Amino acid sequence: MTSIPSNLHRVPNALASTLNLAGLTATNSSLLNLQLQMSTMQRVNRPSDDPIAAALISVLDRELEQSGQRSRNLDHAQGLMNTIDQRLSEMGELVLEAKTIASSQVGIGSDAGTRSQQSTVINALIGSLFSAVNSDYAGVSLFSGSNTSTRAMESFFGGYRYLGSGSGLRTDLGPSIDFPITMTAQQAVGATSARVRGDVDLDPSLTAGTKLSDLRGPMADGAKLGVMNITIDDGATTVIQVDLSDAETIGDVATRVEAAIRNDGPPGVLAGGFGAGVTITDDRLQLNFAGGGVTVEFEDGPVGQTAEALGLSGHTYELGAGTNLVAAADLNPRVTDRTTFGQMDPAAALSLGQAITFRNGNRSGTVTVTAGMTVGEFKEEVRRLNLGIRVEIDANGDSLNVVNEVAGLRMSVEETGGGGIATQLGLRSLRGTTALSDFNDGRGVEIAHGNVDADGNPDASRNRDFEIVLSDGTTFAVDLEPDDITSVDALLAAINAAAAAEGIPVGNGAGEFRATLAPNGNGIRLEDRMGGPDALQVRRLNGYAAEDLGLLDGTPTPGNPSVLTSSDRATVRVDSLFSTLLDLREALERNDERGIVFAGERLEADVERLAVARGTMGGLTQRVETEQYRLEDRVVLDRSIKSQLQDLDFFEATSRFNQLETQLQASLAVTARLSSLSLLNFL
Repeated sequence: MTSIPSNLHRVPNALASTLNLAGLTATNSSLLNLQLQMSTMQRVNRPSDDPIAAALISVLDRELEQSGQRSRNLDHAQGLMNTIDQRLSEMGELVLEAKTIASSQVGIGSDAGTRSQQSTVINALIGSLFSAVNSDYAGVSLFSGSNTSTRAMESFFGGYRYLGSGSGLRTDLGPSIDFPITMTAQQAVGATSARVRGDVDLDPSLTAGTKLSDLRGPMADGAKLGVMNITIDDGATTVIQVDLSDAETIGDVATRVEAAIRNDGPPGVLAGGFGAGVTITDDRLQLNFAGGGVTVEFEDGPVGQTAEALGLSGHTYELGAGTNLVAAADLNPRVTDRTTFGQMDPAAALSLGQAITFRNGNRSGTVTVTAGMTVGEFKEEVRRLNLGIRVEIDANGDSLNVVNEVAGLRMSVEETGGGGIATQLGLRSLRGTTALSDFNDGRGVEIAHGNVDADGNPDASRNRDFEIVLSDGTTFAVDLEPDDITSVDALLAAINAAAAAEGIPVGNGAGEFRATLAPNGNGIRLEDRMGGPDALQVRRLNGYAAEDLGLLDGTPTPGNPSVLTSSDRATVRVDSLFSTLLDLREALERNDERGIVFAGERLEADVERLAVARGTMGGLTQRVETEQYRLEDRVVLDRSIKSQLQDLDFFEATSRFNQLETQLQASLAVTARLSSLSLLNFL
């Protein structure tokens, strides 16, 4: 309230008016602020109202905004994951139905007619599975991994190809949650690809254009190139430096090292003209000296591990010892998309100019491999065949792999024209090193072994697997042992040994027989040069070896030689639920009871896989729900603190308003009274 200070007994009218006006202004300002607070029900409307509280409120607003977005993310994630769980449940029921059909069509009570009818049911289940895998939630594909804008699978020439990529969609669900909220088709229905792994070290040669980033050997540990010291001793010691920090290729290194020695070192150290002094030999750098009496050594400089990384340190270079021959000095370049086939130097020389046949299902195509073709160009040529096949460089950097991307189709990589290039590159799907355990989609080859007679005694006749009938009527039996079915080479050796044991000459001359790999296509080739009138035949005796090796449904070629080429049982199949259901449908259509049994057995793994996937998704969904509850509690606490800082205590504000109103009335009264005073009032 306005008052005249007690120490002032007489004041000018102007001062009194100023003091009264200041008091009225302060009271009115307080009333105005209080009216604003009461109208907004907020104690803090501007930072100036309470700077400390305003700062805390700003932090809480930011936290609440983030919590709101995170809550929406959690709601969306829970919707996605619940939908995925429903689809997995549908897939599980579908697989159980298929398994029931497979079990019911084995043994007595099933015939070709009923199996044909059930194949249509399986076909419908395949369609339902395809729809379930391609499900989405609010436009987000559930089983495409991280690539949620596209559907998971597509129908591809009788098979199914995966279109997704990555491990799954990730979003901000809180600091304690870091997992994808979608799945890959691999988690639900099994593998989305299968591959032929190259088993040949292609050993690309080091060239001037080889990038330093493509080198292994000493460079494999991620060494950093920098300054390198070169010590030249020709009776007097000269130390020079060369900076390789921005070198990109091994040719850059050779050029700079030679330039440093020729320009800054003693004259006449290196032989020939520029470019002939430092060359590349056997994946190493080589110094070519003009004469004897000079030594050169390399050491790391103050920055980087240059000499060690390039395989130059630890060796004294001199006439006759211009190359560091220790194994650790081999720069061992890796295979890259830039590598040409002409640069490759595998143990078996490449028959360049020959073609490779790629086959997937009933479709095939060929690619001719030339010296100037790069690996990247080769990969693109294979992709353009549109077979659902791709070529990739193995992680070891030494070899190539061929990948089948289509579930339900069987892939093979074959020789064309007998050139051998597919084998030399390690890409042929049926080669001597192929394990027989990989035959028949991983079932291997079932042989008759350890069978006994009725008295429990060993019976050789019960263990002979199959019989080969030659064109002249000569026969011999093949009794395979476990050691004979470790690889294709071991199998061929066993068949040839069985022929030799019966006195049949083994070879490719007249009157001889041999078992070998087919030079064209894929298959085991039985070649009979006996000159008889009949076609070579294979008869099953015991077990299923002849069938599993593809000899019973092979392709005969009459004449001299009389040839039987087995069907290809080493094809590459994607281990997927789609593949299993397609195999079951095919076995039912063919009335193949053994095939039905095999498909039913594989469905067991599919049931387990789906159960694991659903259990995993259930656990993750529970974590999302827990995080939602935790977030709700945090939001309630943040809002409570914000309310304490910002919201107005209305009862306190009402009391203060009354005080200010009374104060204003008193101030106005005092001001009016003081304004009416004159000099006579003080006399």
